[in-house]
Amino acid sequence: MARLAAGMRIKKDGRFEKRFYIDGKQHTAIGRTQKDCLAHEQKLRAKINAGIYKDNRNITLDQYFAEWIRLKEKTTKGNTLKGYENKYRKHISPILGGRKVQKIERREVQRMQEECTKTLKASTTNNIMIVLKAILHDAVLDEIITKSPADGVKNVKETEKAADTIHRALTEQEQVAFMQEARESYYFGVFALMLNTGMRNGEVCALTWQDVDYKNRVIHINKTVTRTKGGAMDIGTPKSAAGVRDVPLTDAVLEVLKGQRDKMQNIFTINRQDRIFVGSFGGIIQDGTLNAEIDRILQRLEAKGVHIDHFTTHALRDTFATRFIEQGGQPQTLKTILGHSSLAITMDLYAHVLPNTKQEEMNRVHIAM
Repeated sequence: MARLAAGMRIKKDGRFEKRFYIDGKQHTAIGRTQKDCLAHEQKLRAKINAGIYKDNRNITLDQYFAEWIRLKEKTTKGNTLKGYENKYRKHISPILGGRKVQKIERREVQRMQEECTKTLKASTTNNIMIVLKAILHDAVLDEIITKSPADGVKNVKETEKAADTIHRALTEQEQVAFMQEARESYYFGVFALMLNTGMRNGEVCALTWQDVDYKNRVIHINKTVTRTKGGAMDIGTPKSAAGVRDVPLTDAVLEVLKGQRDKMQNIFTINRQDRIFVGSFGGIIQDGTLNAEIDRILQRLEAKGVHIDHFTTHALRDTFATRFIEQGGQPQTLKTILGHSSLAITMDLYAHVLPNTKQEEMNRVHIAM
């Protein structure tokens, strides 16, 4: 057995315990291995030095969340942190925030879940529960509680499919009508590139000319528009490793990029980052700006007697994926182009398109008799 570190001992239950002092006050770190125990000690020291440590016995969920989110800032993107805070402040804190973590019971967690389902969709409620479970899981690791009261609380059953609610692809007629009306829009290039590549709007708006590899005929996607914890727009890395990818440069995409370069040469704007697409004043384009422009285009079409149901920029990504499958593209290839982390995600979102291509594919199969 490895030699015990100074001040460390083995408890009767087999766990390692180390006591240490800061400003004359004793603190205790515990772990299943020496390594875990020392890591717990460093985590406690960091909290104490930052002034965010509270005694385990009396700490409330609100107080623990303040510690938890402060430590998350070192490893988590700003827009993700903001999402955590919004879910916690709006839905978790009003019900459980004032409770001591050690006193929270499983039925209280279930009651909070039930309250959320009264006004929120199942998917939103489940996302809130993910945040709460993560907080309580870390409370176990911090030795505040021995078991999470959220363990065993099942997700709310989702009765609607994602493809029927969030994901909306334009029909070919809608697609043509919209793009023709959008041709004079300042943001036409953004819409056209999303429609021809399936890129997310944040990925398109973060692109620089250096990302366009004309020699190998690909676009290197390695960044996206994000938000800081304070809500400011910024350029960061994709949320997952699958988001870093290369998208082929088709003739249609090359035409879009040429048109955008010509447009920018004729428009005076400040663009220090050499981004392909910038706001009218040179800043980062916000998704709300693009969605507002879509609404204006739809209103003009309505005035001309052409009705298209409301949609957002994400529909252009969905439209690309739908056309890709309809025209014989393989789901595995689509997964890579879209930057999904697994084929299951791609299939869950776009499997509803496959039945439409089944007959055509069967007609291409010839079996000798």
